[in-house]
Amino acid sequence: MTNLPVVYFIILNFNAAQETLSCVASLEQITYPYYRVIVVDNCSTDNSWEILNHSLSRHTLLRSDGNYGYAHGNNLGIQYALAQGAEYICILNNDVEAEADFLEPLIHTLASNPEVGMAGPTICDFYNRAQIQAMGASLSLYSGLAQGIAKGKPYAGIRGQMREVDYLGGACFVVKAKVLAQTGLIPENYFLFFEETELCLKAQRLGYKLVCLHASRVYHKRSATISKYQGLGYYFLNRNRVVFMRRNAGREQRIVFYIYLIIEALARILIRREPWRLYQIFYEGFKADPEKLDMDKAREYLAQSNRPGGHT
Repeated sequence: MTNLPVVYFIILNFNAAQETLSCVASLEQITYPYYRVIVVDNCSTDNSWEILNHSLSRHTLLRSDGNYGYAHGNNLGIQYALAQGAEYICILNNDVEAEADFLEPLIHTLASNPEVGMAGPTICDFYNRAQIQAMGASLSLYSGLAQGIAKGKPYAGIRGQMREVDYLGGACFVVKAKVLAQTGLIPENYFLFFEETELCLKAQRLGYKLVCLHASRVYHKRSATISKYQGLGYYFLNRNRVVFMRRNAGREQRIVFYIYLIIEALARILIRREPWRLYQIFYEGFKADPEKLDMDKAREYLAQSNRPGGHT
């Protein structure tokens, strides 16, 4: 491929400077020659800003005036990249390490296939690199669930260079700027989880294909930042599933989903011993304003890191 485009990486940091620096270091080893790195500090409450500001002089560092979630932080970086004339934007979690040659197959696929709007690598486990976390996912608007493709399978056992998917995980995907011009930026009403699911669905509904490539591989630590805050991921993963369905599913799909959710929750409580509070979390998804970001719960969970005995 000649006339290679510049690819803008957006990496979001929150209280995890060393994680972010490791991610950036892996990008500095990639073989693709034309890229820019934009790190967005999501208003960290530790010394991340000072560390990053000292260590990332080669790259662009932005700072949010508050932590308003995954989408808002990434959107700051996306807006900056678009203002620089970016054609391709890669959203990359800071707990990811990239293979040196992971980017070429993604950009070649996007550039040579006008119908493909988003492309992602095979995401493998950081600690067991031969094992796949996911090759994208299939999405059901009757259950509100994205089912990871090839999850847990050995990377070497998968055949086929490209597969069409419904969903590409936020750990790593590349999107064309012209797609974002039509979908809009990542929706900011979720705070955490399902925002990239909605972005993928919007792109699909505009007629774009989403693909995952076996020839491209990154390694993911599985929500390294989120796991520091007890209950944060569990709450928003369950609450936002309801919000996502309210925003995106059709009437028949929502009716099936509501029945499914009642039965599923009971099974999870009785069989997997999840807390009865699960019903309350789902209820909060139903009563939430699906068009607005509600920061109260996010602040409550984030504050736990500062309490005695809280996660840090």
